[in-house]
Amino acid sequence: MKAFCFTGYGKNLKELLSFEDLPEPSVGRNDVLISVRAAALNPADYKIIYGQAKLYKKFEFPSPIGFDVSGKVIAVGNSVQYFKVGDEVFSKVPWDQKGTVAPLIAVSEGNVGIKPRNISFEEAAGLPLVGCTVLEAFKYAKVGLGTRALIHAGSGGIGTFAIQYAKHLGAQVYTTTSTKNIELVKSLGAEKIIDYTKTDYREIANDVDVILESLGGKYTKEAIKTVKKGGKVIAIIGYRDNETLKSIGISGFLRFLNGIRGFSLIWLAKKREVEYKHIWTFPNRKLLDEIRILVESEAVKPIIDKVYPFEEADKAMLYLETNRARGKVIIRIENEV
Repeated sequence: MKAFCFTGYGKNLKELLSFEDLPEPSVGRNDVLISVRAAALNPADYKIIYGQAKLYKKFEFPSPIGFDVSGKVIAVGNSVQYFKVGDEVFSKVPWDQKGTVAPLIAVSEGNVGIKPRNISFEEAAGLPLVGCTVLEAFKYAKVGLGTRALIHAGSGGIGTFAIQYAKHLGAQVYTTTSTKNIELVKSLGAEKIIDYTKTDYREIANDVDVILESLGGKYTKEAIKTVKKGGKVIAIIGYRDNETLKSIGISGFLRFLNGIRGFSLIWLAKKREVEYKHIWTFPNRKLLDEIRILVESEAVKPIIDKVYPFEEADKAMLYLETNRARGKVIIRIENEV
C-alpha cells in the first residue's frame, strides 16, 4: 500500500518527505485494523523528522508518518472484545504502530475509541493527540472552577481544544494570539485575550494559577517567572522532568545528563515554589471516551484549518511547519473499504 513517509533526519522537509509502497499491516491478536478515512498531522511529526525524538525512538527508513486517525474497523484480532467490524473509531496510535497517513493502520485495542457520532471523520481525526494531552495536563494541574489559566497559542491545535475544555471546567481563560485570530479564540471562550503582536503577555497574565506551556525555548523560563508563586507550569514541549523521562523508559544515566541540562530551570521553579511538570500523554480508550462525551455534548468542538487530499500530504506538512495553522491540519483519504 502507498504510505506517507520520511526518508531520513534533517530540517529540509521537502527533500525528506515521500510516498512509499509499504506492506499492509498485519493484525495482532489485540489489534483492530482500521480503514483510514482521515489522519491529522501534529508538530511532533515534523519534529521527529528534525531528529528531536532520537533519544526515545530509533526509526528505520522509509518511516511512515502520523499518529492521529479516524476510520472504520474492517478486521479485529482474536482477543479483541470491545470493537467489531463496521465500528467508526478514532485513535492516537502508539509509537510502534505509527503511520496513520495511509489507507490502513493496525492499532492495539486499548488505544482506540468510538468516534463521536456528531462529527465527521476529518473532525474526529484532529482530536486524539491534542485532546488526550490537554485532558491529562488539566487533570494534573487540577484546573477547575475559578482557576486562572494561561493557554499560549490559543488558535493552534492544542490551544483551540484547551480553551474550550478550560472554559467547560469553569476556569478563567487567558490566551495569547495574533490580531487576526482574536475573534476565533473569543468564540471558543477565552476571556483575557492577549494580542502578542501588541502586548507583552507577562504584563497581563502575571498572577495566573496555571500556565499551559506549548511554545518551548525561552517561554518555559518565562512561564515559571510569570505564574503566581506556588502556581503550576504544565509543559507539553521542551524540558522533560525526571519523572516523565522515567515513565517512558529513559535510562538513569540519560536522565542524570538531562537533569544537569535543566538544572537552572528546576532551580528557578523551586525558588519561586512553582510546580513544573512535562506531560507525555499515553492515549487510551478511557481518555478517548472522555473526549467523545465532551464532543457529543458540544462542550468542545473540533477546529480545522485545512483539509488536504492524501496525494498532497507533503504540502500539508510544509504548511503545518509554518506554525500558522488555525486549529488542525487534516489529510483526507478516499477509502472505499
